[in-house]
Amino acid sequence: MDFELNKLNDDWIVNFEKTDKLYQDFYKDDLYYINLKMIYINKSNEIEKVKQESFLMSSPNCISREEILGILKNNSIDNERRYTLLSILKYIITLEPEDIKQFLNESESYNFLNLTKNIDAIYFEKTINMFQDLNDLILIFYEKTNEVKNKNDATKKVYIRSLSSKKRTIRKRYKD
Repeated sequence: MDFELNKLNDDWIVNFEKTDKLYQDFYKDDLYYINLKMIYINKSNEIEKVKQESFLMSSPNCISREEILGILKNNSIDNERRYTLLSILKYIITLEPEDIKQFLNESESYNFLNLTKNIDAIYFEKTINMFQDLNDLILIFYEKTNEVKNKNDATKKVYIRSLSSKKRTIRKRYKD
């Protein structure tokens, strides 16, 4: 009897692991890297350049505020031209594994592009392993203008000073 307990049939575990390995690409997992795309737009509203690079996140599913500011600082100058950030777009596929078949049939009803309004930490949801290469953070830069359009639009420097330039002391007079 002891011999039969030690000799349990574990073939079903091996079969389950083999079957599970086939579906491993459809499980949700943390994001450790993201594709960065920088789009540069010139003064005449034409796309001048598109750069793409892969960014390794320091913590899973999150790009910290400091990392975003570093990315913006490193990419705000291109070809000796200064650019300012126009918008940050986050493209992340947030499908559930059971919704993939429906997505293939009705892909128009899904929208994965989100606008990020603040320069703050950007959090990403867990995504399906197979779609992790498609997740992007898109930074749109607009060429900065140095000229002032109207003389009256320029901000003037305000100087704060006292009304009189001389300091006067008033002597109190004693009555005799």
